[in-house]
Amino acid sequence: MEKARTCAYQANYHLIWAVKYRRNVLVGPIEVRLLEVLKSIAGNRGYRLLAVRVHDGCHVHLFVSVKSSVCISDVVRVLKCNSARLLFLEFAAELKVCLWGGHLWSDGFAVRTAGEVTSEKIEQYINKD
Repeated sequence: MEKARTCAYQANYHLIWAVKYRRNVLVGPIEVRLLEVLKSIAGNRGYRLLAVRVHDGCHVHLFVSVKSSVCISDVVRVLKCNSARLLFLEFAAELKVCLWGGHLWSDGFAVRTAGEVTSEKIEQYINKD
């Protein structure tokens, strides 16, 4: 549980997004650099990156903890935009072969919340006499 000036919170999110056209470009040095870049961006923004992994070279899973005042869609936007910009700067030749439109990531993302207490336990607590 984290504490801020006016609240206590635990805001952990499992985020997933894919490469445009599901191209398998997140391999080798591009994968290694992506993981470094995501960790750096998260650290600079005050997000705690609990875990990150590339799957099948075409999509990424992140487990991130953020302050309760942060909008999760803003977190995703920051991570996707900044990582794409940096990877295209460093790996333009490799990426532009498969991603001719100039976009690394597909539109959208998936998000799931995670915590130490299950939904069932919360319902039981609230409905308890």
